Amino acid sequence: MKIFDFLDINLTNFNHPKSRKIKLLVCSLIFVISFTTIGYRTITLASVKKDNLSKTVNKKIENKTFKENLRGNIYDRNNNILATTINTLSLNINPQEVLNKDETIAKLIQIFPNLNNKKLLKKLNSNKKHINLLREISPKDYIRLLQIGIEGLKIQKSTKRIYPNNSLASHILGGTDIDGKGIAGIEKKFDSQLQEGESINLSIHSGIQHITKKLLSDQITRFEAEGGAGIVMDAKNGQVYSIVSLPDYNANNYNKTLNKKLFNKATKGIYELGSTLKLITAAIAFESKLINENEVFDVSKPLRVSSRIISDFHPLGYAINIPEVIVHSSNIGSAKIAEKFGPSIQLKYLRSLGLMNILPLEIPELGKPQVIMDKKVLSTMTISYGHGISITPMHLTSATATIVNNGIKVNPTLLLDKTSLENVQIISSETSMKMKSIMRLVVSNKYGTAKKAEVAGYLIGGKTGTAEKINPDGGYFKKKNIVAFTGAFPMNEPQFIITIMIDNPKGQKFSHGYRTAGWVAAPVVKRLVTRIAPILGVKPQLESSSKFSKNLLNYKIRGKNKGANL
Repeated sequence: MKIFDFLDINLTNFNHPKSRKIKLLVCSLIFVISFTTIGYRTITLASVKKDNLSKTVNKKIENKTFKENLRGNIYDRNNNILATTINTLSLNINPQEVLNKDETIAKLIQIFPNLNNKKLLKKLNSNKKHINLLREISPKDYIRLLQIGIEGLKIQKSTKRIYPNNSLASHILGGTDIDGKGIAGIEKKFDSQLQEGESINLSIHSGIQHITKKLLSDQITRFEAEGGAGIVMDAKNGQVYSIVSLPDYNANNYNKTLNKKLFNKATKGIYELGSTLKLITAAIAFESKLINENEVFDVSKPLRVSSRIISDFHPLGYAINIPEVIVHSSNIGSAKIAEKFGPSIQLKYLRSLGLMNILPLEIPELGKPQVIMDKKVLSTMTISYGHGISITPMHLTSATATIVNNGIKVNPTLLLDKTSLENVQIISSETSMKMKSIMRLVVSNKYGTAKKAEVAGYLIGGKTGTAEKINPDGGYFKKKNIVAFTGAFPMNEPQFIITIMIDNPKGQKFSHGYRTAGWVAAPVVKRLVTRIAPILGVKPQLESSSKFSKNLLNYKIRGKNKGANL
């Protein structure tokens, strides 16, 4: 049987009509098979060539050595990376070498669809010989550029500063410009060292920074506030564990961030922090020796000074001593105490506590306090309860640390290998002990304004403050407040300082309409200590233990249980 017998056609008879038809069919089939084989081989060879090109390019990129020093890393206190630099490739072009601009633009957009046609044309019309198109391209895009072929194109080595934690500690770290130069925060302060490849270890604890931010953010949302600040600092050496300013920003997008978010409320923003300043007033009173510890001050009636009337949020109908003035947060009592020691002594201690100058903190974003210095009796009185003096939350933190650190000056620092203890005695250890006892009562006593900060076993102490927010156009907003808490724990042997400030909270149903510090700031402290105390190694203490009452005095506090929450 012939090979095509199954077709029932004799192919030797090519003149037969069917035979001619089959002949054409077979020839066509042979042609298709041959063409397909050749095409497949061509594609295979092209693929191999492409793979080899990819391997060659990748090898070239991998073996490429960047001779210049990479910018140094920034680490937290546990050697976790906060900022680092990676090698990248940038895309540049020489417009003078481009022959066909439209074709070049089409090729570029083919690879980079997000590029703008009009902007590209403008760049290609430039008289310059070097134009940057993209600061960063991937190895994959590099390969595609080599394959497509574009005249005048140049691939150059570059670097990119990255912040793995995005917005965490962004106000501390700051940022760099497109050329890698520090323009804010630690990046700016230590730009020269970092450019030399030197790394820096900060005192910041990433975990505590995260917790502080989360709890502060939650409370800002809960009270529909505009923002806030939170600080945790070592009471002995001034090392800062966390500085939070909200709203914050993604440090990777520093150059695209609005100025409002870039503003550091914790270290640059100055505010009247209200009754927290009464701690300073009480400390001055004890230290000046001009006021007897048992002396009482009549706060039963509002106090008229010149054209101003000084009153209390929750009036008391009797005379109270210094500890009661602080626990009840009496403006009248504080004013009368300040009147006794006068403006000169007040300004002396404000200056020695660092409340009149810029702090020596290792970032550029630092605010200078504003203090009324007319030495008038009225100014002395109002400053005593936080009116007429504007400071940063960090200033308040530093002053609080000095008060509880046996009166020895403590400045804040962001560096792990540095201590800011000046060994300068600002107030006596006796005064410090009295202040620690009173601060503890503000939280633990049933009449205290910061009862909502209490955490069993941790002996939290401090002072709340609620102040009317300053109107930039003059005067004060009547329905806008700055609320704050500053304090320490454990108060018998203070180890850590906490300051919380929240900007313009709104009264809520669950707070019975209150927007005061006792309702807004104090609860954040409670949650914060609960979360961070185990991390910091601070163990709870039993009230029955002798250590619990060590270095704390027993002051008797009288009053109506109004829960002032000021």
